[in-house]
Amino acid sequence: MSDTCVTSRPLKPGRFVSALALVGLLAQPAGAAPPGPSVAALVAACERGLARGNTGVDAAMCEWYAVPCDCKLTARDWELERWCMPQTESLDHAMVKVLAELRRQPDQTAPAERVVPGILSRLYPCPPPADAVPARR
Repeated sequence: MSDTCVTSRPLKPGRFVSALALVGLLAQPAGAAPPGPSVAALVAACERGLARGNTGVDAAMCEWYAVPCDCKLTARDWELERWCMPQTESLDHAMVKVLAELRRQPDQTAPAERVVPGILSRLYPCPPPADAVPARR
């Protein structure tokens, strides 16, 4: 996994300041950073962000946690599930799909950082590697 995250996704004009504020919060030292949101808290933030036209801190938080690039996640104690989002899929469309899945999660108190990778891997599974040998029956 790379230490940098390179993306060609342009931010909407209203999201730039919000994204900077969120990045500033997340760039704090690890000991000072608050834990990520629960599933319920992320759903609430996403709904507030969507109600405001996908702008503001809530929209930035929703995008950060609901449709992260895999390098944003901190996976020290568990194995991350991989996902492969098509380049043709817009972030806004993917965010709505993930939000729908988050609403259906039975444990709304679970950390969103642990739930979202599983959702993304089910919604956007990666193709098998070209050198993979098909399983025999």
